[in-house]
Amino acid sequence: MVVGSIKDENGEPLIGATVYKLGTKVVTTTDFDGQYSINAKKGDILKFTYLGFQDQSITVKDNKTINIVLKSDVEALDDVVLIGYGSVKKKELTGAVARVEAEAIEKINTSDLGTAIQGQVSGVNVISSSTPGGESEILIRGITSLNGDNTPLYVVDGIIQDGDPRIPPSEIASLDILKDAASTAVYGARGAAGVIIITTKQGEEGTVKVRVNGSTAVQVRRPAIPLLNSSEQLYREIVTSRNNTGALDEDYNSPTLRNPYLLQNNTDLNDIIFNDEALVHNYNASVSGGKKEIKYNVTLGLFDQEGMQLNSSYQRFNTRSNTTYTKGKLNVQTSLGLSYDKREIPRSFLLSQAIVYSPNQNGLNVEETDALLDDGDQANRLTWIIESLNTKDYTKSLRTNASVSINYDLHKNISLRANGGVVYVAGRRKINVPYQEVINSSTGNVLTQPNNSYIEDQSNNRVSYYGEFGGNFKKEFNNHKIDLGLFFTAEQSSFEQFFARRTENINPDLDVLSGANGEATVGSGFDYVDTRLSQIGRLQYNYKGKYNLSSSIRFDRTSKFLYENNFGVFPSVAFAWNISDENFWSNFKDKINNFKFRISHGTVGNDRVRAYSTASTITQNINYVGLDASGSEVLRQGAIQTSYVNPNLKWETTVQTNLGVDLAFLRNKFTLSAEYYNTDKRDMIFPIFLPTSTGGGNNATIFYNVGNMTNKGFELAGKFRHRIGKLWFQMTGTFATNQNEITKINGENDFLFTNDNGLVSRAQNQSRVTAHQVGREASSFFLWRTNGIIDTEEKLAEYQQIDSNAKMGDVRFIDQNNDGQLDDNDRVYSGSGLPKYEIGYNVNATYKNFDFSMNWYAAIGQEIMNGFNAWAYGYGRHKDLIYQWSDANPVTKVPAYRDDISNHRNYIGYSDLWLEDGSYLRLRQITLGYSLPKEVTKKLGIDKLRFYLTSQNPLTFTKYSGYNPEIGGGIAARGLDKGTGPITVQYLAGVNFNF
Repeated sequence: MVVGSIKDENGEPLIGATVYKLGTKVVTTTDFDGQYSINAKKGDILKFTYLGFQDQSITVKDNKTINIVLKSDVEALDDVVLIGYGSVKKKELTGAVARVEAEAIEKINTSDLGTAIQGQVSGVNVISSSTPGGESEILIRGITSLNGDNTPLYVVDGIIQDGDPRIPPSEIASLDILKDAASTAVYGARGAAGVIIITTKQGEEGTVKVRVNGSTAVQVRRPAIPLLNSSEQLYREIVTSRNNTGALDEDYNSPTLRNPYLLQNNTDLNDIIFNDEALVHNYNASVSGGKKEIKYNVTLGLFDQEGMQLNSSYQRFNTRSNTTYTKGKLNVQTSLGLSYDKREIPRSFLLSQAIVYSPNQNGLNVEETDALLDDGDQANRLTWIIESLNTKDYTKSLRTNASVSINYDLHKNISLRANGGVVYVAGRRKINVPYQEVINSSTGNVLTQPNNSYIEDQSNNRVSYYGEFGGNFKKEFNNHKIDLGLFFTAEQSSFEQFFARRTENINPDLDVLSGANGEATVGSGFDYVDTRLSQIGRLQYNYKGKYNLSSSIRFDRTSKFLYENNFGVFPSVAFAWNISDENFWSNFKDKINNFKFRISHGTVGNDRVRAYSTASTITQNINYVGLDASGSEVLRQGAIQTSYVNPNLKWETTVQTNLGVDLAFLRNKFTLSAEYYNTDKRDMIFPIFLPTSTGGGNNATIFYNVGNMTNKGFELAGKFRHRIGKLWFQMTGTFATNQNEITKINGENDFLFTNDNGLVSRAQNQSRVTAHQVGREASSFFLWRTNGIIDTEEKLAEYQQIDSNAKMGDVRFIDQNNDGQLDDNDRVYSGSGLPKYEIGYNVNATYKNFDFSMNWYAAIGQEIMNGFNAWAYGYGRHKDLIYQWSDANPVTKVPAYRDDISNHRNYIGYSDLWLEDGSYLRLRQITLGYSLPKEVTKKLGIDKLRFYLTSQNPLTFTKYSGYNPEIGGGIAARGLDKGTGPITVQYLAGVNFNF
């Protein structure tokens, strides 16, 4: 029997500290005086652990009393951080690298990794998807590329991934984020947008451990956009008629007045398109154990989420097996993962198009297949919404990945390493657009055609191979430590796709291609093969633990550019000085326990452009009019160049300087890290849209290195841990700023519109909003600014100098350049969808057997273009239109409704009428848990049994009037709310069971 006490560095007893006898199930905890006793004998290894302190292991010798002093792990300077092609202790870290542990990731109930880390790391901006199974948008230190692909590089267990690996949070042991260019430079062209290094859970030596976690959540939503009811809609239509034609109210004729019973409908499509109280199930389990030579960990997971929107859901099954074999100088790690998922995707603009459906129209039943009738313009709107409601769109994917890492210590100073991996993703997508006959009851015309309905099947597969070989030379002498690494890497990614479509999908009971009766078409997708070859060299030097130098250089060749431009060199250098280790700091160490200064400078490249963008192609089977032998015109089949390329396309280059300090106070209870970075992005790649006269058709593009851009920012991360009696708590906070600016656009123009596809899908040309301009953020909003409405004869006479067709009640748009007309030159900068500040605040606490946590996140300073309002006003459906201007209501701020958004510009899509403050503060999760006492679990023969209640997104504070202020849209359309779903609030109950 071994007895003793466990105390902290101040001599205070640690109540409830855990003592394990490794290799067995024997475990005990300390009492109120910090005392313990455990059945152990000489040679046994005891492990002492306590939350908030560094673990300590002791081998039992002849003594039967072992008193332990645990050190606070707040600083955790000996913790190992992955930096790519190696690792370092935190104390020796020179770059801007942040770590997120598994415990923090698993607290968010989500299928998406990005959503789980939102607000946990300064300088990492995350926009979550509003539909189940959607990928979040992640920006590390702002926009990397104007080309649209700003996805960070993911590295899983040392293997580079092609895009988001879709790793379930339950499989992750730790996550390291490389933010500065000096840290990412070792990944060359792949690391331009930052790097996320994921380590999956590994086995530990000892008896078999089984962990089970299960939870079920119910989802509720935020209220919908306010729309007119039946009587209000009729009133709006009558006022519009009066304003536009001057007709008497009694002369107005409409489908509702012809059939007054329609006023009883009061149809609200929200009852159809939303699935209230949808459920989320999340279950995962792991089995781990092993001996000294071989250790293993196997995980299983099941995630099932019903969507809040019609025709949306996500299901995933995942499993992973990790094995580590160690014998002598050899270490082999293998990983094999598999996941299968199915995602049902709601039709694009479903929420927006549902707005235009009149409350006086008949209610809809998505199971109904008989012909539908409606009158006038309402019949057209019926065709829009019925297609969105009936369309089924789902994807299935099978992702498998396998990797092996072999390390061999050739000499005490030399080690060799070989890594290899393959990722295979097989995808299937099916789109079912059934035929629904819609008839205009006034004319008897059929508005829908069978050949516009179809079934489409898509199949694709992606295969990525990665290989790496190299070695490290490590040497320690006197007070010097050197680590020299040299690696060679090769990677290849290939993609293949084909599709088949058949029209006239008139049988609702069949969901296969042969079930349709019309024309069949087949085709291939954009198939490609990308390759990269690289050589990497890195030197790490340490003197006395005080001075740390890291320098790397990487040589890359890519298949994306022509040979003369495909070679890139990416150097970096970083230095860190542990000032608090200096003798002169001894007088300050009781106040500032740790002080480290870091500086780094690095260069990375970016080749994220569509494959073969430097190789022109010819499109076959293009019909043209020719002449036959007699000189008569006939239709012939030919070929034409429909895509254009730039053979001079070359690397984007990013040069970044980073300054950082790390501080610790109050005996390491409070730590603070601050970073300042300045990023210069040169030769930005951007698609230039060509006029149709070039022969490329609509939206034909060519890629150019169009100019330069900068990102500057400040990041702050703090952590405070403390214990008061039986209460232990930890608070962490993050703060980040990012200032993005276009500094140069090549050519004579300093302004380029993006192809944001418009704020309103049925009026794209009338609602394109974003552009790049020198001196502004990328994809900033450029809008017509308004100055109230025309409500006096004097204002009307003045405004008719600009617009001769203007009437009382119209919007007064500002002629910014005073040229007497309104055009694109009158658009002015109006902010962007990029936040100016981001704040995260997290709390974790334990008291006896209770635990508590909560996460807050705030994004401040971004603007949103409210597409829901643009639809609702632009198509005459917003509730406030009952207050529109009229002769009877001349004092109002609501302009007169003349016609829909594409036919009259009162509610044009690029107006500041839709511009809103997008700032918000959100409580992302709050959790209360209870664990059965150790003495109870010991009697039950289990290790842990914990029950918990969680709420996700229960509170959101914002001035934004749309469903959800968290708006993505990629780079071109960021901040344009085109159909972001409601905030999903989850109420969840779960259990953790370990034995």
